[in-house]
Amino acid sequence: MKMRKVLFLISLLISFSCTQTEDNYFPSYRVNLELDLTFEDKALNEQMAYKTYIAGQTSGLAASELTGFGGVLVYHGLTGIAAYDLACPYEQKRSIRIEVDSTKLYAICPECGSTFNIWEGTGTHISGPATRGLKIYSTIQTGNKIIVTN
Repeated sequence: MKMRKVLFLISLLISFSCTQTEDNYFPSYRVNLELDLTFEDKALNEQMAYKTYIAGQTSGLAASELTGFGGVLVYHGLTGIAAYDLACPYEQKRSIRIEVDSTKLYAICPECGSTFNIWEGTGTHISGPATRGLKIYSTIQTGNKIIVTN
């Protein structure tokens, strides 16, 4: 009987210790961007074009526009426009941001060297110490506007 109680307690502890999910990259910060593809964001109409949006650093952002944890990378890849948090999922710091490489197919963390696939719209991890891909935000296109949210 005592052995059953011990086994029950051990199984209970194990089940509660595995509650963290892969989606818990870093603290959740709201994202709300409205991009205009006819004016200041029109470069995003071209494939392999990208733009970063960082609160307090990107000119033209309205006070109501929110840019997530490390900022937002909006990229026009193979499958259309995708949006990712700029913070590296391995480093998990707002100030360490991924950068698009010279081929414009991948994003690389300048600190840890992790590489992510942005061309296919997935943000999947390719190499380096990171164990997961980039945090992806929702993009909705209505006419010449793109709304980025989480």
